Amino acid sequence: MAERTNLISQNNSKKYIFGSIFLIILAIGGIVWLSQEKKVETEVVEKRSEEISATPTEIIEEIKETNKTTGTVTIVPTKKVVTPTTEVKKIESFKSETDLFEVLYSGKRKLYQDNEGSGRRYTFYDYNGNITVHVGANWSWVYPERVYDDKLLVDGQKTFIYEISNQKIIDFEKNNKKYTIQCVHNGKTEIKNECQKFVEDFKFI
Repeated sequence: MAERTNLISQNNSKKYIFGSIFLIILAIGGIVWLSQEKKVETEVVEKRSEEISATPTEIIEEIKETNKTTGTVTIVPTKKVVTPTTEVKKIESFKSETDLFEVLYSGKRKLYQDNEGSGRRYTFYDYNGNITVHVGANWSWVYPERVYDDKLLVDGQKTFIYEISNQKIIDFEKNNKKYTIQCVHNGKTEIKNECQKFVEDFKFI
């Protein structure tokens, strides 16, 4: 009977040892997990701080005010709001060595170039209305007869103008190439003015 009791005690001690080892492993795992969690939290805070630094901030300045009667000087703290500004390039320049022209255009527009049946198309895209330059050996659109005059000159070249309520089309020729400037202004004065400036800045190279 004594031997059986000893056998039971030995089994119980093994259980305690295994249980202790298991708890130690769990504790180590928990410590590692907590340290990783703390590291992730630190990264998030640092990133958030960087984002906040780009927002308007307040700076407290001290202004000295002198009392003319008593001659005493008083320091008055004042708040000054500093707003970071992003420099945006307002005017872009584009030059085509293939179609021998260059032009200035608004930096808010995105430039897309692609081929069309008559030649090439350069689209200066804006949500409110596009300005497009068509260039090729043939006209990009069909019209029965073009009569050029000097009411509007594009870099010294006479033009043919076709205009309807939502767009203005200007045709002209040089170096055996046929050019069309198409302004889709949708009746908006701002885009009409921008289109006029675009035509004035269009130059041959």
